[in-house]
Amino acid sequence: MILHATRSGQAWSLDQEYRSTINYVQAGASGLGWNVTIGNGVIAVHMSPREWGWNARQHSSHYLAVELAQGRLGDPITDIQVDCFCWWFLTVARKVWPGLPMEFPNHADLPAGVADGKTDVEPRGVHTVRDRILARLRA
Repeated sequence: MILHATRSGQAWSLDQEYRSTINYVQAGASGLGWNVTIGNGVIAVHMSPREWGWNARQHSSHYLAVELAQGRLGDPITDIQVDCFCWWFLTVARKVWPGLPMEFPNHADLPAGVADGKTDVEPRGVHTVRDRILARLRA
């Protein structure tokens, strides 16, 4: 599952960032697609775990994808967002794909993300969000 951040670049609240992303999706999302967007205690489902959207070039057809609401680089990903992600992963994605591995690369760490200069969900080589997710899933 690829971890993305919404990254509008705006100094909005987490709820405003989440809502702006939902509006973007409703307007067509410029042809992009991902499975869910996660805000603070809320999840918007855009497609089932049986579907793949275009979100990370050649990696898109091999991974499910999630957008964590985060307006700007360095804005925090909350514990509630991590909890929501873990809930969706365990109760929705794993119901469809019981063997779905607990692999959560940041978009920034994938070759296409490196080539595009991506920094989501954290800069390349930084994995605190992924590590928080893994700790929760293993607890």
